Amino acid sequence: MRVQKALFTRVEASAPWGVRSPVHDGFKFALLVRGSCVLTTRANEAPITLRSGDVFIALDGSPYETYDAPGSALLDCAEVMARQIDDTIAIGGGGAASTFISGCFEIDAHDAAPLMSVLPSLLLLRAGEESNRAIEELLGMLARETARRNMGSDAMIARLFELLFIHAVRAYCEQQALPKTGWLAVTSDPHLKHAAHAMHSDLANEWTLDSLAKIAGMSRSAFAARFKEKAGQTALDYLIRWRMHKATHLIQRSELSLHEIANCIGYRSEAAFNRMFKREVGTTPGQFKRASRIASSLVPNVVH
Repeated sequence: MRVQKALFTRVEASAPWGVRSPVHDGFKFALLVRGSCVLTTRANEAPITLRSGDVFIALDGSPYETYDAPGSALLDCAEVMARQIDDTIAIGGGGAASTFISGCFEIDAHDAAPLMSVLPSLLLLRAGEESNRAIEELLGMLARETARRNMGSDAMIARLFELLFIHAVRAYCEQQALPKTGWLAVTSDPHLKHAAHAMHSDLANEWTLDSLAKIAGMSRSAFAARFKEKAGQTALDYLIRWRMHKATHLIQRSELSLHEIANCIGYRSEAAFNRMFKREVGTTPGQFKRASRIASSLVPNVVH
């Protein structure tokens, strides 16, 4: 994953207070450091009460509202940001205090696609879990790094946001029931996970149903049926999707030729690679490469 834009700040809120987030491409998150508040989103009909140590990440760009209690006046995010002094914002009427670290970040759409296909629009992580403590430590490191702005800070901040997201996804998988279908279901299934790991680790291998079933310790027919049930597609279609996902990554991030990329993901014929890439991605590898280079010249890696 590669973070393209990242921004966060510390908010000191005192009752009554309320914040309305904008519609925003990318992921929005907040860690409640102390106190409590209420969260409402389009994805959840009922208000969600958050307490100290809780974390949420909104993945679909939809607006949300946080406030101390129903009926409190809501400030638009732009009004809140206008009150920022250094890395802290103070809002509210002087009553009961709550502190939270809030921000947003963007990840390349192609990198995010597999996760977005299986994750809900809102990740809610409750306090008390080990992974939540790791998230809090990461946010503390982010605060220190942005305050110092030493050599390599931009690279450090980008990596910390990537780690923040990885920890959040891991915590979600530990705290919630996993999806019953999709790649996450396949990689967590005790019968299929070794075959899936083998495919992911060596996309250039000439995989067949027989070789994958052998790794899974299953008969060919039993493996094929279980894989389709869990993935929602055949094992070989699943392999093609991951090969094309890897191809888009290599086209965007490497200096390899298209012929070399085809070989890296298991295609000895560049023509066959071109046909499959266009079928899955909707454009030829060459067209995708030109469009990616134009896009990367217009968007900086990290914006604070």
